[in-house]
Amino acid sequence: MQKACSVQLLRPSRSRRRESWPQSGGSVVTGRPCYLRGSRGLSRLNGMVLCFQPPQSASVVHLEEEDKYSCIDHSTSYLHVQSVRDFPIEKLNAEVVLVRLDSELLCNPLGSCNLSLERTVSTIKYLHKAGAKVLLVTSWTPVLQSVYPVLKSTETFADYMSSLLQVKVVPVNGVPGLTSFNPERWMQNDIILFENLFNFKGENANCNDFSQKLASGAAIFVNDSFSLSHKMLASTVGITRFCHASLAGFHFEEELMQLRKITDTTRRPFIAIIGGSNFLGKAPALNLLASLCDGLFFVGKLSLQIMNGFGIPVPSCFVEKNSTKEVLQLIQTAHNRNIPIYYPTDTWCLNNKNNNHEKLEILDSAELFPGWTPADIGPSTLEKISSLIPLYKKVLWIGPTGFDLTEEFSGGAAQLGRILDKASHDSCDVILVGSAACKAVKGISGSSSKYTTFKNASVVLEFLKGKILPGVAALDKSYPYQIPWNAIFSDSSQPLVVDIGSGNGLFLFQMARNWEGSNFLGLEMNKKLVVRCLRDVASVDKRNLYFVSTNATSTFRSIVSSYPGQLALVTIQCPNPDFNIEQNRWRMVRRMLVEAIADLLQPNGKVYLQSDVESVLLGMKEQFMTHGKGQLVVDDDGGGDHQMDNPFGAASDWERHVLARGAPMYRTMLRKV
Repeated sequence: MQKACSVQLLRPSRSRRRESWPQSGGSVVTGRPCYLRGSRGLSRLNGMVLCFQPPQSASVVHLEEEDKYSCIDHSTSYLHVQSVRDFPIEKLNAEVVLVRLDSELLCNPLGSCNLSLERTVSTIKYLHKAGAKVLLVTSWTPVLQSVYPVLKSTETFADYMSSLLQVKVVPVNGVPGLTSFNPERWMQNDIILFENLFNFKGENANCNDFSQKLASGAAIFVNDSFSLSHKMLASTVGITRFCHASLAGFHFEEELMQLRKITDTTRRPFIAIIGGSNFLGKAPALNLLASLCDGLFFVGKLSLQIMNGFGIPVPSCFVEKNSTKEVLQLIQTAHNRNIPIYYPTDTWCLNNKNNNHEKLEILDSAELFPGWTPADIGPSTLEKISSLIPLYKKVLWIGPTGFDLTEEFSGGAAQLGRILDKASHDSCDVILVGSAACKAVKGISGSSSKYTTFKNASVVLEFLKGKILPGVAALDKSYPYQIPWNAIFSDSSQPLVVDIGSGNGLFLFQMARNWEGSNFLGLEMNKKLVVRCLRDVASVDKRNLYFVSTNATSTFRSIVSSYPGQLALVTIQCPNPDFNIEQNRWRMVRRMLVEAIADLLQPNGKVYLQSDVESVLLGMKEQFMTHGKGQLVVDDDGGGDHQMDNPFGAASDWERHVLARGAPMYRTMLRKV
């Protein structure tokens, strides 16, 4: 029987809707005529430069549809992970935390790496000070070992880390993981460093067994090795399957934030200086830059492909014949947007018949012919870049300026570095991607904080190609948007009911009609269902009901903790991520979710669990009783057979389907004490 509710019916008010997807820019900027630069004259384009409007991918189209009915601004970036900073510090005490580090970053404390090193050290110190038992893992190649003597062995690196952290770091050789470690060697305040992961095949293979051994005994995983985000490794991806929380360290968090800024078009005009080779492999990233930037300047071997696309004679040995289509597509994109494409006007070249490398000659870029090999950009090109840069407020430099010869022909990079260093002093945002760009500005001036640097270009290129970075995707997500509770609910002080896995919303729509004195929030991973539910909410103008598209397993705390009122009830009904694998049907009920619910529930708040499969219900119940840390007790379970009546007078769509075929539903109600 439904309990009485003496709350006065609230008068609904008009729902607020976002009318359209927020655009970046949208104004028209007048300026000098734009040109496609070459040494044989100028190909004139239109005299107007249109500011960037992002191309609509499938995901953006969905967000546009969702935004019509949502009060949440989805215009910010989509790469949001839970960080150590946001994790409750009291939950770190006495927990075993495994931290994945970048050994090269730790060994290179000079220049632009200095702040990154400080952030990584801060991650370890923060965890240690919070009372966590810290385990460190990292890897290094023989080449890196030859560069940095401290990587000679686990022992030498442990000594180096001890000096950095001012805490004793104990080296442990053998297969990483607490199962192969004698705990007696672990003093109360010591930090453990495991053997070089490069020595184990299971690391690169992302081996499930190796990942499990690596995670053995560890409750929390912290990734602070952002440079490996594009790889699927046991220590960055596989391990997350065996830890109840997977978080970003301070360095990882900062690098991810800076990565998102690359595609931010707030600072305009924006030019990209793009070098290197392999046009075909980089084509998706280059096309994105063509749709984002207000100018492109190609150097290195990529410039030869652009010249060939414009019909400038280029020796066939330098042309990537399989990329012609992609080159022409990029040129067309730039032409449609009225943005200039530049390429070198001159190059330092090596006469193939003359082995004397000291006798380089400057040739006009349009006069390259067989017998000459381009080595680096020439003085006229650098002069042109120097005159262009002051016109832009944001510069991205990615890839080397040279033509893949040797470092002795890299003078152009050093001069370009000085040009960009001067620009950074003139309030220009400078982003350096790749070892060539980072090396070019290293040591030029005392302040390296004015640059945004990414030494590993592969991570940035994968991001620009639109590919998912495995190391980022493996971490727990945080909900990145501030929910405007006062806008979506007429009275945000009312008790909140949250349905996790709300599906088509039938249960919550019934509850919202029957219980006007409470607010109802549905959390659902299926975005299409959320769009449909939000559309229905808007059509009936309900001001005590809302739906959010999210994975509540990791985002529940970040969403609900900001609610002004109290959390009165959480329901989880028939979770079924995979009907074919029974244990997967309650996989969403993990320790992280249970702890968040137990922490945020008001005293005497309830948790309602329901499933048509008894073992699934028992699995969920066990998780809550195990990880509720004594805060939850059984309030009603139908006398032990878990066949209590539905206490709400409202049924989910699946519950109706099960009961219609004469099958039982298994239920239990928990209460916070």
